[in-house]
Amino acid sequence: MESNLEREDLLIKLRSKLNEDKIKLWESPFISTGGDLSQSLQELANKYASDLKIDVNIVVDGLIELQQHSVERSKANEEFKETGCATLRIKVTGKEKSIFNVMKRLNVMGSELIDAVAEVLNVDNARLKLIFNGKVIRPTPSLKEQGVKNGIQVMALVMADNPEDVKREDDMYMQMKGTLEDASLLAECNDDIGYDSYMDLEDQTGKKIDLPMSERRSLFLGLVLHERGRTCIKKKEYSLALVLMLEADRQLSECRAQILNSVDNYGVLQLDIAWCYLCLRSLQAANDASARLARAEVAFANSYGPDHQRLIALKGTDANERVLFMRLYLMQGIVAYHQNKRALAKELLSKAERELLGLRVDEASVQTLMELGWSKSQASAGLRACGGDVDRAHHYLDEKEAARKRNRDEREQRALGLCPDGSPVDRRLIEALQGMGYSRKLAILALRNANNNVTDAVRIIQEQPELLDDSDLSEDADSSADPVESDNQLLSELISMGFEKEAAQYVLRLSRNDLVKALDLLHDKIHTEECDPDNPSTSTDSPAMRKKQKKDEKRKKKDARESAIRRLKKTIRNEEEDYLSSTLSEEEHFLAQYKSML
Repeated sequence: MESNLEREDLLIKLRSKLNEDKIKLWESPFISTGGDLSQSLQELANKYASDLKIDVNIVVDGLIELQQHSVERSKANEEFKETGCATLRIKVTGKEKSIFNVMKRLNVMGSELIDAVAEVLNVDNARLKLIFNGKVIRPTPSLKEQGVKNGIQVMALVMADNPEDVKREDDMYMQMKGTLEDASLLAECNDDIGYDSYMDLEDQTGKKIDLPMSERRSLFLGLVLHERGRTCIKKKEYSLALVLMLEADRQLSECRAQILNSVDNYGVLQLDIAWCYLCLRSLQAANDASARLARAEVAFANSYGPDHQRLIALKGTDANERVLFMRLYLMQGIVAYHQNKRALAKELLSKAERELLGLRVDEASVQTLMELGWSKSQASAGLRACGGDVDRAHHYLDEKEAARKRNRDEREQRALGLCPDGSPVDRRLIEALQGMGYSRKLAILALRNANNNVTDAVRIIQEQPELLDDSDLSEDADSSADPVESDNQLLSELISMGFEKEAAQYVLRLSRNDLVKALDLLHDKIHTEECDPDNPSTSTDSPAMRKKQKKDEKRKKKDARESAIRRLKKTIRNEEEDYLSSTLSEEEHFLAQYKSML
């Protein structure tokens, strides 16, 4: 990294000198027809070596590299005008011989470029991702439709090198596919008990943000993809993280700016993408990184207010969010350095350093809080918020956890609804009915109808299930968070009596594994069919059967959603602000490195 950075530093300085002196290396007298070093180029190298206090041989090498690049670019422009073939400069991340050109017409599909680069690199095209201007090149549509132009530089990411990495990456992609399917499923539901609260988005105060259905899916998919990308960053799998986060950015771009500005997620995503560029040593992405950092700065200003006033008013401190600003200043300084804006780079890196010094926490204090039951990230966050005072940090974390619990309880209570008399459904009574063996959702609907009277609720479930019919919970005993499955032993007994398995399972669930009731239901069904086989009520086309089929479909959907929630809870971090409590060691390394270059 250091040698590459030193090389980049040399080229930046030489480009600056060439621009100041209005030197065109691709023209006479600097270009040599015989392939040897021209006298004019040697004299220019001597001058710049003296000005910059750098060894003349190093300067010669740098000027030759810049000259070759200029000549190639000039030839590529002529070729494009004459033949329509665009020259694309491919920069392979993590490879020593990392730059080569590929020529393609811009009307070909993206897959042609992917295949051509994969052939040069001798890798499977499925393991290759091409990125330019902050976008992943897709197999379709054409390169022109995707914004590719002659002379651009494309970042090539080879996703894995050895079989273990390949398998891990394949597993990640399969998990991602399942995650996206789960997210899509949940994004479509907004009226079922328990689902809507899971899909809620909150602003900095914990207040729910109402989302139009048209944007719910894109927003949630974007947040899930970002979450996955952050997991990869933690594992230092920056290539995969970048691909996931660019897709997250594409999803979030479908949402209105006013929604994205309500939360800081969008700004954090832009910051994380720029961080991936930095960690991948992708210096050619400086312009895209600069644009993303500008968007992050605007997003944070909208979320936190001028000088963080809104944030301080809500939380009493902005200590932890300063981690974001420290990283923002650091990366803005690094980008400014690569754009040869050295005075600005120095100013921004100094701001980052001041923030970094104020964010350091004492490891002994962190350990003390961990012994009191807090996680390392919580302990770090608490200490930063309280100026390093352990007692105040413990009290701060207690209050924060209590407030979060109150907010969660209020959301859950709202989801339970109100009884006819206006009273909220009593959660303790729900638990009492669950203890009797009833499903949670059935208990909620029964108590809601019974004005929180347990006796009346049990009577409604047993004697008047039609009152719950609109909710489809009278028959849907196995669709809740605590489903009642048919008992295998009782199921075997019913099958041995000659009943069909599907019918036996159904009546066991309906009777909550009461064998006598299950047999009564089965015999009633058989008696009805034997007495009047042409009775419309027993026909598959009858209203009763259609209603049953509709309920079965609804039950399957609810079961699928419950499973989706369980899977997503494993995917999404429980630690909502752990990105604010980094050890900051990587930031310290980059800061020291770039300060030394200035």
